[in-house]
Amino acid sequence: MPNSGGSKETSSTAQQLGISERFNLYGKTAIYLGLSSGIALGLYLMFRRYPTGADVPESAIKSRKKLRGFVIDVSDGDTLRLYHTPLIRWFEPRPEKKRGYSKYTISVRLSAVDAPEVSHFGKPAQPLSEEAKQLLADQVLNKRVTIVPLAKDQYGRIVATVTYRKLWGLVKKNASHEMLRKGLASLYTGGGAQYDGEKELLQRIEAEAKRAKRGVWGLKNYQSPAEYKRNN
Repeated sequence: MPNSGGSKETSSTAQQLGISERFNLYGKTAIYLGLSSGIALGLYLMFRRYPTGADVPESAIKSRKKLRGFVIDVSDGDTLRLYHTPLIRWFEPRPEKKRGYSKYTISVRLSAVDAPEVSHFGKPAQPLSEEAKQLLADQVLNKRVTIVPLAKDQYGRIVATVTYRKLWGLVKKNASHEMLRKGLASLYTGGGAQYDGEKELLQRIEAEAKRAKRGVWGLKNYQSPAEYKRNN
């Protein structure tokens, strides 16, 4: 007489193996889907373009995420407009400055420095304000730069460390350092000042420019931009 008990055990074992295989398949599928979603999200975040400062998330500022792009405008000695080009767009042709460019560019304020005020809102310009603007333009206008966002100011600008390359990319320059070194900006010490861990270095650069009486330090009765705004 056939052993029916043995058949039942064999059938039960087969069912258990089938269930186990299905769970393994479902588990692997879930893992693959999770990995695919994670990769897709990572690629999206990596290649996402931020049209304006309002589009730059707080997470990018907190993590000090490097953003790269073209500078298409310089409005004064410490403010520029960046057309953000993430990795996949890095080799795009340089965008042209068009009417309404504020809608597709990030307003960037150089960290740590304060350049002489240009003429606006009916107020006269400070001495050497145009020279400061020209120096910043000579460094970065129509060129690729990298910014490290540190904060957003009260005007919605991204306060950032701005660097660029010279000599076929072999030499890295910091725009704030150069403005201080030439004496065409002073160290910013007002509310929300951002130094990116370089305050002592920046102070030394400014002190050397003062000793050499470069730029604003060679003027009589020099007023810092902050003092100028308070008095005018």
